[in-house]
Amino acid sequence: MSCGMRRWWTILWLAVVSLPAFGEPVIVVSIREDISRNTVFLIRRALREAGEKQAVAVVLELDTNGGRVDATEEIIRLLERAPVKTYAFVNAKAYSAGAFIAAATDRIYMSPGSVIGAATPVMMMPGGGGVAELPKSYEEKITSAMRALIRATAQAKGHNPDVFDAMVDKDRGLAIGDTVIVEKGKLLTLTNAEAARAYGAPAKPLLSAGTVKSVAELLAQVGLPGAAVVPVQPYGFEVLARWLTMLSPVLVMIGFVAIYLELKTPGLGVPTVVAVICFGLYFIGYIAAGLAGWEEAVLFAVGLALLAVEVFVLPGFGVAGVAGLACILAALVLAMVEHFPGGPRWPAWSQVQGPLVTVLLEFAGSVVVMMLLARFLPETRLFRKMELAATTSGYKTAGATAAVLRGATGVAETPLRPAGKGRFNGQLVDVVTEG
Repeated sequence: MSCGMRRWWTILWLAVVSLPAFGEPVIVVSIREDISRNTVFLIRRALREAGEKQAVAVVLELDTNGGRVDATEEIIRLLERAPVKTYAFVNAKAYSAGAFIAAATDRIYMSPGSVIGAATPVMMMPGGGGVAELPKSYEEKITSAMRALIRATAQAKGHNPDVFDAMVDKDRGLAIGDTVIVEKGKLLTLTNAEAARAYGAPAKPLLSAGTVKSVAELLAQVGLPGAAVVPVQPYGFEVLARWLTMLSPVLVMIGFVAIYLELKTPGLGVPTVVAVICFGLYFIGYIAAGLAGWEEAVLFAVGLALLAVEVFVLPGFGVAGVAGLACILAALVLAMVEHFPGGPRWPAWSQVQGPLVTVLLEFAGSVVVMMLLARFLPETRLFRKMELAATTSGYKTAGATAAVLRGATGVAETPLRPAGKGRFNGQLVDVVTEG
């Protein structure tokens, strides 16, 4: 084979291997509403799906007026930890929080006639009554905080932080060389053409990597012309997740108290049903939020089973009880910890710390309620109705039984640590050892 032919074959081979594999999945998320907790759950679900499907990119199609600051910050943190490349496609508008989210992606594209900017923080009136004027001191504080956040985000993603400064703070202005982009006293808002215009030496686009008409055109621009688009649409579970995660502390406390009541009353009754419903809703909420999987729910069930073994099979509080309690607490904590497929197997301490404190506070609150119930519940008519009636005629108190059996010799039916059960004259009795 001649040198010229060998060279052509080498060039052809390099061209083929440099092309993306046809049909590689790309996750596309359409955000066409105000940014809220629902949006956080939607983007988290999209990023998890990107990891599960081994997607090569995630595209956020933005058409939003802005939204909540806390939700925006959480979305920025999610995008910073995204397992794949992220692209923003401003399709109409990305005001305020929408501009912040775009800054957290690796590259920004805009559709013809679209705009981005006007990202100054505002305070909404209760009940959707419009925009309220911020107190001067608070306005300076929140503007400074948002400027720092957006600058750090833009720098990390390779965007010009001064552009976003001018979007947040009207007193900043923006000039590149001798060219004034926006004067001081005005907030920066850019059209697609203005955002793609190049400035400086060497010339570099101000913000947008280019104007495209569709997601397909965007993918062609980034070298993924044959990618398989996988749309991720919002559904009702995001709303459900929002409410259930908000109510999760109450659900956990009620669940623990219900377990306590079930242990204090015989049989499989109403407290058991309440506990199952509360903890079931807890895990459903975090699964819908994209935080937990069914593994945490299974771990929780294992913990309950170990506690049941400790209480009903092995009286006392030994290995099974400790292991069961550890499984329950671990399941509740891990349900709140973010984890993406392909990420680290075990969460970092910084991820666990907040959820752990939350669960411990919930458990402490449950203990307080249990103590109050232990003090006042036995005196209520409802509790007396739930207590076991004697199987024989008449009524025997614990004191009367002890008086009858005083001095009797029996056989221990279970380990006494120090409490357990013993059999006296064929009768099974709760006993406590001395010494």
